Amino acid sequence: MKSTNTALINFLYAAQNYVRADLYTITLNGGSVLRWSSSDVSIIYGGNTFGLGPLCSDSGVQSKMGVEVSSTDITFAASASFTISGTPFLDWAENGGFDGATIRVGRVFAPDWPTMLAGATMGYLRFFGRYDGAKELGQTQVVITASDWRVLLSNNVPADCYQTSCLNTLGDAKCGFAVASLTVTGIAVTGVNSAGIFTAASTLGPHPFTLGKVKFTTGVNAGLSRTVKAYDGAGNFTLTAPFPTAPAVGDQFTAYPGCDLSMGTCNSTFANLARFRGFPFVPAPNVGLPT
Repeated sequence: MKSTNTALINFLYAAQNYVRADLYTITLNGGSVLRWSSSDVSIIYGGNTFGLGPLCSDSGVQSKMGVEVSSTDITFAASASFTISGTPFLDWAENGGFDGATIRVGRVFAPDWPTMLAGATMGYLRFFGRYDGAKELGQTQVVITASDWRVLLSNNVPADCYQTSCLNTLGDAKCGFAVASLTVTGIAVTGVNSAGIFTAASTLGPHPFTLGKVKFTTGVNAGLSRTVKAYDGAGNFTLTAPFPTAPAVGDQFTAYPGCDLSMGTCNSTFANLARFRGFPFVPAPNVGLPT
């Protein structure tokens, strides 16, 4: 059951007309707080200002008894001009900006918009939980799933799985590697074999782009990205899936590093062995131990 104050209960009981807005509070991993309103104006509530961020909406929240997890899909639509810490919002979200975030969704009411803009005083908490993954990453919007805290009951205990490869994702909070340090921008295509195989300047050098991604910034594929299947260190890129249209010579792209999650790569390529979370020396299940 959701609770609120007596003023809102009496208002909704008596009011025939009212306006409302949803307020999204996102506390990022590290403590930074983003506050956005679903309306096209900033709203002040509880001493906090919920400003004009991306266009926000959600799929609704169901209240369930017991241990069944409640979740909601939240859509954020934004243009390239809206940035977070200098990074376009959609790129920020694609690069794991929501990882580890907690999410609160509230709803406020007022008799009319002038009253709302003067400072909302009546509202309630619709949802409180955590980021639970992205459902859609498009060119104009991102759709994420937020689940309430009961989702933690489904976590494995212990959380780590004993496996040969690293449990981290390159650049995430536990990996800690600065992906930007090996990201190369403004690379120009110098030769095209197909929509999934092309060549850049050989002076690019032996960067660890295999299993990373490329994102075009100019040309017919501007804004689109693909995972790199192989990079040979001499400027030749092979992608896991082709672009809709083959790039043209002179089209520019950004190349991001990738990692095969092995201990050797972690040490020799990224010098990050202290944060390696694989277990390459655990014996295979069929290995017998002396008695």
